[in-house]
Formats: sequence, C-alpha cells, structure tokens
Amino acid sequence: MFQDSKFHSANGGRRERRRHETHTRIFDAAMRLFSERGFTNTPVEEITEAADVAKGTFFNYFPTKESILEALAERQLSVVKAAEERAKDAPAIRPVLLDMVHGLADRPSRSPLLLRSLMGVAMTNNTLSKFLGRVLEAGRGHLSVILARGQQLGEVRNDLPALELARVMQHSFFGTNVIWALSAPSDLDKWIDKTFEIVWRGIAAEAMPIAAPAVSAVKEKQL
Repeated sequence: MFQDSKFHSANGGRRERRRHETHTRIFDAAMRLFSERGFTNTPVEEITEAADVAKGTFFNYFPTKESILEALAERQLSVVKAAEERAKDAPAIRPVLLDMVHGLADRPSRSPLLLRSLMGVAMTNNTLSKFLGRVLEAGRGHLSVILARGQQLGEVRNDLPALELARVMQHSFFGTNVIWALSAPSDLDKWIDKTFEIVWRGIAAEAMPIAAPAVSAVKEKQL
C-alpha cells in the first residue's frame, strides 16, 4: 500500500527539524560550558547532561569534542558569507563590514576564557589547526569579494589587491580579539570600533597610496 508523498515529506521535514534542534542544543550547551570552564575542563559527559541528551547522541552529531570548535568556525564563516551576500547590492560596504566584525565577535569572543581555550587547542591540535587555517583562508576570500565591491563603488582604495586588504583586516581583528581576551576585563565592542576606525582609514579610497620601498644609501651606491 502506497503512502501519500506529502506524508513522507512532512515526516522528513520533522526529522530534519529535530536533528537541527538537537545539534543546536548540544552546540549551545558546549559553548556555555566552554565559556564558564574552558574547553579542556569540560568533559563530554557534562555537555550531554547540560543538553539533556545521551552520550551516544552527542557522537552522532560531533565525532569528537574538538569538532564542536570546527562547527563554531563554520558558523563564523557563515557570518562573512552573509556579509558578502549583503554587499552585492549595498550602496556602501562600510556598514556591512562594521556589522560583520561585530557579528564575528558574538562568538567566541564574548568570553575571554572560551577564546583563550580555542586558541590553546588550535595551537596544539594539528587536525584542528589545519581546519581553522582553511576556514580563515576561505573567510579571507569572501572578505576580498566585499572589498572588491567597495573598490567598484569608489569607497575602497584600489592601489592594492582586495585580497591583500582582506588579509590586513583579518589580521587586525583577529589580533584585537586575542589581545582583548588576554587583557583586563573591558568592553569588547569599544575595542572593535577603535580597530575598525583605524583599519578603515587605511583601506578607504582617500587613504594615502603605498609608496615604493625606499632604496638604502648602501644599496644606492651598489647600483
């Protein structure tokens, strides 16, 4: 006896929705615990207890505890992708970039302990380190598309490739978040705003062009 295709579609939709809800519940519980205790000090058992799921369920969604950090990195990348999509029709990219850098700071940078934990694991776990490197490279590519749009609008300097400007932005904000996490408690939004203003002055169309490297006196004599 054949069942209505709509029945299968509805059931499939419900299953997918439940899977998404379970994945989100585990992820959010892990982020909360990592923020409070750090990554190393949070065993999987405490994550599953906080998420109210069985330990086996956890591993159905995350093969390892480190894979939660991979999911976090992918979520960060989705923020940059969303900004790229928004920039396509935006009359100006400055507000798009400002919203993006604040959006990236929502996680993990709202917790200094979480950010320090992430950096510690990334520096010691070769697999995670390589994964995060690929995510950063992908994010740089998406950011360069936004900046190329700014160059087309005459808003961003065009004497340097968009990808190089993207690298500078990425380094600046990554450094800002890390240094903030290692400093005395303070307002992260203010740090981000200050960094953004400085970086923007450097990449805006009215910024001074990069001069050719000066030839030293010794080198000049050799020539």
